[in-house]
Amino acid sequence: MRLGEWTERALFFLIFASLLAGGVPFVRAQEVVVKGKVVDPGGAPLPNVRITLLDPATGVKFSLKTKKDGGFLKLGIPTGTYKATFELESYIPLETAIRVDFGKGEEQKFTLEKVPPKISEDPDLAEGLKYFQAGDFTKAIEFFEKGSAKFPESVEVNYDLGVSYLRSGRADDAMARLRKALALNPNLIEAYFALGECHFAKGETQNALDAFSRALEIQPDNAQVYYNLGIIYYNNNKTDEAVLSFEKAKELNPKFTSTYYQLGLTLIKKGDFAKAIEAFEKFLSLEPSAPEAESIKKMIEELKKQLAGKPSAHRSL
Repeated sequence: MRLGEWTERALFFLIFASLLAGGVPFVRAQEVVVKGKVVDPGGAPLPNVRITLLDPATGVKFSLKTKKDGGFLKLGIPTGTYKATFELESYIPLETAIRVDFGKGEEQKFTLEKVPPKISEDPDLAEGLKYFQAGDFTKAIEFFEKGSAKFPESVEVNYDLGVSYLRSGRADDAMARLRKALALNPNLIEAYFALGECHFAKGETQNALDAFSRALEIQPDNAQVYYNLGIIYYNNNKTDEAVLSFEKAKELNPKFTSTYYQLGLTLIKKGDFAKAIEAFEKFLSLEPSAPEAESIKKMIEELKKQLAGKPSAHRSL
C-alpha cells in the first residue's frame, strides 16, 4: 500500500471515530420532515389554518400555518408521535396523531368540516318569522323556503313553512310539510292541530278527527284539542258530540272564552235555549269588550223572548 493511500484511509477512520466519540448522531444527515395539506369537504385548499404539534412526552410544541394552497411543511423537529390540532375560524377543530420520522415521507391530507349554521342566527328564517307575525304569509313562505333549503331536517322550519302554507290556502303543500315535521318529531302536537285544520279545510272530516284524536293521545288534557273536535262535530251537525267536546274543553280550561261562545251556538242548534243563554252570559263575563259582545247580547235577548213566549225551551230561533 502506498503511503498516500494509507494516509487517506487513516484520516477517514480518524474523522469517523471523532464523530462517534463526540456523540454526533450520524443519521441526522437524513432530513426530518412533516408535511401535508388541509382542505374543506369539497377538496378546496384552506389557507391560514393554525396547526399545533404537541409532543405529549416532553410537552414541546411547534406551531405553523397552512399556505395559500393549503399546504404546510415543518423541518428539523425531533422524531416521534405528535398530537396535531388544526384550527380555522368557522370550521370544526380537528385533533389527530401525526408520526414524524426520518425521510420526507408521503404528504398527508386533512379535512376540516364547516361549523353547522345555527337556526336561531339564520337571517332568512328571522325575516320569514317577521313576515309571519305580520300576517304576510306569502313573503313568509319566500324566506322560510330559503331557510328550508339550508335546514331540510329541521322540525321547526318544516312546521313554520307548513303553517304558512295553510294560512295561504295551500292545504296540500301544508300537509306535506307538516307530515315531514311529524316524521322528525311524532310528538309535535301543534303539527297535529295544523294537520287537522288542513283536512278540515279540504272537507276531509274523518282525517281531521283522526289528526285531533292523535293529538289527544299525546296530551289527553289539552282543552284546545277538545275545542277543535267540537268545531268539527258542530259543522257536521253532530250536536251531541259537539256539546260533549265543548263541555270538556271548558272543564279543562274554564277561562277558554271561545268555548262558551261555540257551546252557546251548538245549544241553540239543539234547541236548548236556557243553557245557550248561560253559555253566552259566561262568555260576556269573561270578555265584556269582545268584538262579538253586542251581537251576543242581542241573541240573549231574543232567546229570552223565545223562552218567555213559549213554554218549551227546545225551539229553534
